[in-house]
Amino acid sequence: MTSAVLFLAVWLMPALWLELPALILGRGPDGLWIGLALTMAALIALGVRPAEAAGERESLFRVAILLLAVAVLLWANLILAGNVAVWLGVPRWQGIVAAAAAGWLLTAWRGSVRLAPVLLLIALLALSGPLIALAWEAGVGPFDAWARVASREPFRFPPRSQWVTTGRELVIAHGRPRIVFDEAHRVTAPAGGRLVARVQDGGRATDREWILEPGQSVTLRRGDQLLRIAMERVQFEAGKRVPGAPVSGIAWAAGDTPNWPRAIGLLLTVLFGALALLRAGMPAPPMSRAMVAAVAGGLMVALVWGQCKAVYTALEAPDIFLGGIAPERLLVWSASGVSGVVGSPMQLSLLAGGLSSFLASSIALRARLGALDRTGSGEIGHDVGLWAGVFAIAAIAALWPVDVWPLVLLVLGAVGSSLGAATLGSAPVSVATAAGLVGLIVFASLGLLAAWRSPADGVLGALLAYPALAAVPVSSLTLWAGRLTAAR
Repeated sequence: MTSAVLFLAVWLMPALWLELPALILGRGPDGLWIGLALTMAALIALGVRPAEAAGERESLFRVAILLLAVAVLLWANLILAGNVAVWLGVPRWQGIVAAAAAGWLLTAWRGSVRLAPVLLLIALLALSGPLIALAWEAGVGPFDAWARVASREPFRFPPRSQWVTTGRELVIAHGRPRIVFDEAHRVTAPAGGRLVARVQDGGRATDREWILEPGQSVTLRRGDQLLRIAMERVQFEAGKRVPGAPVSGIAWAAGDTPNWPRAIGLLLTVLFGALALLRAGMPAPPMSRAMVAAVAGGLMVALVWGQCKAVYTALEAPDIFLGGIAPERLLVWSASGVSGVVGSPMQLSLLAGGLSSFLASSIALRARLGALDRTGSGEIGHDVGLWAGVFAIAAIAALWPVDVWPLVLLVLGAVGSSLGAATLGSAPVSVATAAGLVGLIVFASLGLLAAWRSPADGVLGALLAYPALAAVPVSSLTLWAGRLTAAR
């Protein structure tokens, strides 16, 4: 059962399971499709039985790629820790240091693997309680909640929202779109401050600045954009449309027109990334029925939790859409404006669940790397200095926030392009390394090209958005050709 827990902990890290409700909130059916892809990819990876030579050492290339992947995943999780700290009014570095220190201490302890099941159970219970409370307050089941959200008119600020009652500090996450108003809206500075907006004046866009005294307001019209704001708190009007929210629940439920090339690219990226990441250090013999059932059950619980979290949040706290969906806000209960039966204890429960999940995933990732050295003592998984350096670098990088989901896709695409094909069967180390290098070069080349080109539609756009769509087939062909050559 420990193997099942470690398998789940590697996949169900905060940077991934928090994205499930965030993507569903932001993309509707498209986000649900991504959640299904993540679930099915993990299940397929569980059923794969790689043919590996007994006693053969892992190649340095594979270990290095996985170590870099683990470092980037830790970076993504620590970014979330910093973002949560900011939303709670705590300096960013304190949230990052607290999470990184806890993760490193458990990683340095050789017996920490025994704690992974306990941590995962704590995460499950801590995250389920607030969701049950939110569903209780809504008074409807998940299907009725979805129907209500899908049929509602524009998403508006509820009267009990903290954005309306007391105001909150407006934190616009790095790289997210500016706040654009869909109708006239009065913005109030309870404690005063400075506001800069781009307003429409006679068909021209003009940047204007206001210095507001405590309690003063500025009325922004439809099409105006909030660019910068320097004030402790900002208040919005109850009953007004939430800037950044979908036009209506109907539009949200309908989603965008399916883009099949990109959907296939996403599926391939997630699938081969899961094969490379989840099969690292896993035993080659078939999994027991109990392990398969435990993993499948855990994945389904995560998927259902993500769907319910998204739907009930959109129903009860539509102000979550303000400025675009940020996954860390799903852990900051008070940011949603929900009050009454849910309050500070529920927020603490969510934070405890997120931290427990991060610690469990850190333990599992360390165990994966340690298990790669099958003929040695697995010291890479217990090297205190190495892991101190990994956590330190990830923590320093997390001080500069970036979007987490692109980082996760980057990791899955890179490891899938370089290691995914070799996971499906045995091959000489030299052949697997050569194929991995070819796949990684193709992936990196398309990624760099995407940074220089404007987004495109069709197959070309899918190749640039998901370079693994080309890198995985190229790596697989290289591996196949190398096997044929080595067999002669």
